[in-house]
Amino acid sequence: MLDERSASMLAYLQEKQDYVSVRELMGAFHISKRTVYYDMDKIDGWLRFNGMAPVERMRGAGFRLPEETRSQLPAKAGNARVSQYYLSRDERVAWLGLHLIHRTKPMFLHDMEQLLQVSRGTVLATLQQLRTELAAFGLDIAFHRKEGYEVRGNEKDKRTALSHMLSALLTHMSWKQFVSRMRGLVGANLYRSHFPHLGEDRLSSVYDMIASGERAIGMELADETIVHLAALLLLSADRLAQGKRVTMDEEEKRALRKTPQFQAAVKIAQELEKLFGVPFPEDEICYMTVHLLAAKVNRLERESDDQETARLREATGRMIDMFERLGCVYFQHREALEKQLFLHVKSAYYRIKYNLKTENPLTASIMEKYPEVFELTKKSALPLEELLGKPIGDDELAYMAMHFGGWLRREQVKPVRRKSAAIVCVNGVSASRMLKIQLEQLFPSIDITAVLSLRDYEHFTGKVDFIFSTVPLPNSEVPVFTVNAIMSDAEKASLLNRLLPHLDGGAGEGPGPSAQAIVELVKKHAVVRNEGRLLEDVRRYLAAARGGRVEDRKPSLKELLTPDRMTLQGEAEDWRAAIRLAAEPLLNDGSIVRRYVQAMIDKVERHGPYIVIGPGIAIAHARPEDGVVRSAMALLTSARGIDFGSEPRHRVRLLFVIASVDGESHLRALAQLTEMFREERHRERLAQATAPDPIVRIIEQYSASV
Repeated sequence: MLDERSASMLAYLQEKQDYVSVRELMGAFHISKRTVYYDMDKIDGWLRFNGMAPVERMRGAGFRLPEETRSQLPAKAGNARVSQYYLSRDERVAWLGLHLIHRTKPMFLHDMEQLLQVSRGTVLATLQQLRTELAAFGLDIAFHRKEGYEVRGNEKDKRTALSHMLSALLTHMSWKQFVSRMRGLVGANLYRSHFPHLGEDRLSSVYDMIASGERAIGMELADETIVHLAALLLLSADRLAQGKRVTMDEEEKRALRKTPQFQAAVKIAQELEKLFGVPFPEDEICYMTVHLLAAKVNRLERESDDQETARLREATGRMIDMFERLGCVYFQHREALEKQLFLHVKSAYYRIKYNLKTENPLTASIMEKYPEVFELTKKSALPLEELLGKPIGDDELAYMAMHFGGWLRREQVKPVRRKSAAIVCVNGVSASRMLKIQLEQLFPSIDITAVLSLRDYEHFTGKVDFIFSTVPLPNSEVPVFTVNAIMSDAEKASLLNRLLPHLDGGAGEGPGPSAQAIVELVKKHAVVRNEGRLLEDVRRYLAAARGGRVEDRKPSLKELLTPDRMTLQGEAEDWRAAIRLAAEPLLNDGSIVRRYVQAMIDKVERHGPYIVIGPGIAIAHARPEDGVVRSAMALLTSARGIDFGSEPRHRVRLLFVIASVDGESHLRALAQLTEMFREERHRERLAQATAPDPIVRIIEQYSASV
């Protein structure tokens, strides 16, 4: 029996044409080597039970699905019985929540046992977990002897909870089963079993209505949003037919009517009325508008000019200001960043405002691989939190961090145009940007000419040499390399080795013997029935065997701020002289050139004492192109203090200078520095120090963190 993780692992193998190493699976699923083999045994058992060949295993290379299994899997998975799949705890909660909220007949414990295929004890535990989750939506579960269990609360809160449950279950589903992912197909089969009225024909009809509404206002929703919205609209139509209506506040309705999304909702509602014969009152149309406003979008040609939108634009600008100030970076293409980030901030604002929780499958990866960017984003999100009057969760913050991280790297990339490629990403603009930057860093000789959604790809006619896609693309005329939106080191190494044979006529297979040389050697000692197939298999094996680590390391605080870069108890007549004095060690060791010093001074003259980031602390910095040779930090201390402005809070005792070659490599050290200064005693000890040793000891305590 498959569970959530083993089914996802099978989907992972289905997407990969080459061998997948144990290390790659350990990194992708955050599990031990022993667990990898345990899950692989589960997968083999499931495959054999369904009449398919088990996973191929090769020492030194890893695991790979046989070609015949790969071709049989979509049809077999679609016919799999629900009993062959073990629901995870989260899936059980979501399924039970959907059924209890949308129930049309009494539901008792034995019905839940049959629904979830688990024991009564597990049902009771799931019921308790569901009760906790529903409480966050203002809902409760009640029990009646004759009617069984039911969810109590107003209809608007129930719809919001339904949206949340659908989001949890549809995370891996793709439109029209275009993506042949194992877990998506099993998920589709579960839907057919439990919710037959969410059939493909009805979903397809609603999809067309949504597409029509998109065209009416020049909007394009992200691929992952479509199925969720279509399913929610189907459930809403069913509930309307039962007389269960949403009511909206009059003031909210007035504001929603002014948005372009309201016009799209009116058009969609008119089509739904024709399909189901159920009238959609204005409150329902306004509630649909909320979901369109909260949906992730790739493009929006028309924008409303109401006060709320103006406040969101201002908050977006302030977020970028804070990120630049706290991260000591400057975005050269500020206007383009603000335009893209605003699209995401606006949809996030409505999701948080109306409690429409979203599942971000990349949150853990972002927090683990880009902790400095995530923490900076968290601090920079304060203007949006003030506008909302509530904190922003990690899932939403991770999406914003992907925007910032993508732009940080984008501005350092200058690819050499040799071969061309397109990216197909179903996870929205943030994930697409992050993936594009990673690929441009790995393959500077490949020109990324198009970044497409799944629907864009269906109509794409451009000519490219390769396609990088987050989902399999059957029948492509050019090689397709399936990747994750955020790649681990092992995945980067694997992709690097898989693609090298396709560059420069196949001359770049890497160190050691070539695949062709090995095939020629084999031909001397054996009869080769299919030389082409053997050559491909050898290439795959070599690619897996050569897969080394691809590092993306950032230096620590103690590496950038060394004792020879510290000027202790220095005297300066004003803040300009202080910046020059603090930067002198970096000039002497060649980390910066003199114009960088003047650029830092110019920034303060232009923007004021913005570099004063805390009590007695300032961080001077400029752009990499202003004269940075290598990343470094310097420190000037002054027990008396240096005035950077007319107010007492602008007196600085600790002046840091940061030089970053790429606008990103200093972020780890900066995060460690910020952590260190949370302790007032550390700030005082540094300000009073007359020798480097006590400062070095404090720095070493924090240089292993973050």
